[in-house]
Amino acid sequence: MTYDFQFLLKKQTVIILWILAGIGAVIIQYIIGTKLEINNFLIFESSFHHLIDHKNLYVAYPREYFDLYLYGPVFAIFIAPFALLPPFISYTLWTFLNSLILLYAIYQLPVSEKNRAIVSWIVINCLITAMFNSQFHAVTVALIVLSYTQIHRKQYIWAAFFLVLGTFIKLYGIIGLVFFFFVEDKARYVLYLVFWTIILFILPMAVVGIDYTLQCYIDWSQVLVHKNSLNVMLENSRTDVCVMGMFRRVLHDSTLSNLYFIIPGLLIFALPFLKISQFKNPVFQLRVLASALLFIILASTGSESPTIIVGFVGVAIWFILCEKTKTDIALLWFALIISSFSPTYFFPEYIRDLFINQYALMVVPLLAVWLKLNWEMVSEKNDLLFVVPSHVVDFHSEEINKHDHSVAQNTNR
Repeated sequence: MTYDFQFLLKKQTVIILWILAGIGAVIIQYIIGTKLEINNFLIFESSFHHLIDHKNLYVAYPREYFDLYLYGPVFAIFIAPFALLPPFISYTLWTFLNSLILLYAIYQLPVSEKNRAIVSWIVINCLITAMFNSQFHAVTVALIVLSYTQIHRKQYIWAAFFLVLGTFIKLYGIIGLVFFFFVEDKARYVLYLVFWTIILFILPMAVVGIDYTLQCYIDWSQVLVHKNSLNVMLENSRTDVCVMGMFRRVLHDSTLSNLYFIIPGLLIFALPFLKISQFKNPVFQLRVLASALLFIILASTGSESPTIIVGFVGVAIWFILCEKTKTDIALLWFALIISSFSPTYFFPEYIRDLFINQYALMVVPLLAVWLKLNWEMVSEKNDLLFVVPSHVVDFHSEEINKHDHSVAQNTNR
């Protein structure tokens, strides 16, 4: 008896799966769980009330929640609808917002519906981890992905909006600037970037005044520096899940400078951009997107298990584009087991606590994928990348069709 599992790759199946994941998160975290389970959501919704009352957004409020608010003042405005709704409705909508915006971004990728479904399946467990922590990281990665997909569609005003919004909410969004190399009308794109930067910078001023808003930006920069100093403490095994953190833990040296790793990392990240002839190639662009998403996690001291979803979308994009050799498949399973499933109940707690968390080993598979991905971009011949397999990229772009046709004509001569 043979079974047809093609239905698992249908868009309707994926949507149902992600909705069920959201329902499960709401039931387990809000209905069954305690206030502790939704602490991050409490931080988010409280930020709006603190903003309106002109309180310092970035100090501790132990009677309301634990930890600190680390997002920009713009986020405190965008969270307003959730802060004003009844708690259960608010948390439910928040959970589905995180889930479905990321799913929407994945289905904007210029790849076949089959590959979009594969990305969704690969990412789903990391999404559940993020939702169970009431985190915003699913939307964070969605904004980065959308800042690229809208460039691919030449919707520069929206590409600029998603980039600037992501940056003003959480600095991770600034990585979207690397997609500037893929923009054809660069002058117009820069104007849109300036426009949205001005709009989102002054938006809080229109609500709470200039002086208070400027103080918020100053306080935000200070709390990020303070949080970084907390992240790198060896006693804190929850954060600093990055390359630097791994070496700090293994060497038991919290003073190890980030620069020893950031500078070589930037050089590796930048190497593929020497292949200027590839900038119009959609496969190359998608690989750069994957590399950027992975680099964020590899180079951030704020990386933790719920944050891994940012890099794991990069893993998924890499996998649909790679040759799928035995090494590639082994790397995917390595990433799934160590990076995706180690924070869950499916992973042995003893191994997780004694090794994975203790030495920040969750980042190792992501580093391996990132290095292989950059090697693929640098080592492959330019002309091979221009021949885009039909099962990988959708040919909905007139420019791609025109380019491929001209390449074919030159080949036949």
